[in-house]
Amino acid sequence: MDAIVQAAMAKWPNVPAVFGWLRLDARGQWWIKDERLQHEAMIEFFGRNYSRDGLGRCYVQNGPQKVYVTLDAAPLVARRTPSGWSTLPYDDDVPARSAWLTPEGMLLIEIGGELAAVDDRDLAAVLEEGAPGWDGDMASLPDRLALGKAAIPLGKESLPDLWLRYGIVGRPKG
Repeated sequence: MDAIVQAAMAKWPNVPAVFGWLRLDARGQWWIKDERLQHEAMIEFFGRNYSRDGLGRCYVQNGPQKVYVTLDAAPLVARRTPSGWSTLPYDDDVPARSAWLTPEGMLLIEIGGELAAVDDRDLAAVLEEGAPGWDGDMASLPDRLALGKAAIPLGKESLPDLWLRYGIVGRPKG
């Protein structure tokens, strides 16, 4: 967390939280209300000051104020890289431990103990590499996703059930 944010929290400890303004989409892009955030310095600030509270709600600590985040998919978004995974809004270059495919076709992985949605722009390549020959029928989904030298468990699960499993509140309310 930025030092300036910590100082503001100490100076003004009782600022009310904000709900319903900030959203993280399934590609790791920030939205303020209905406008995609494009300002690089703000995007980097959000990434540095992004966290999850003990109730499972993600937020950005904006000075003394918590701005709770509505999630389109998961607290993190994962992109496939030649060396493994890169996550947004901050980068955790650690291996995935398990994966799930939702009935709607979203692929999610556990990475660094957190749930991450695989960016849909990488989905076809990840499935082609990790489940070669799979015909797309959920009934014949392989039980492992083999990516690089790792083969991780692959299951079928709904997004709400994954939120429950990981203690995620995807739509926090005040």
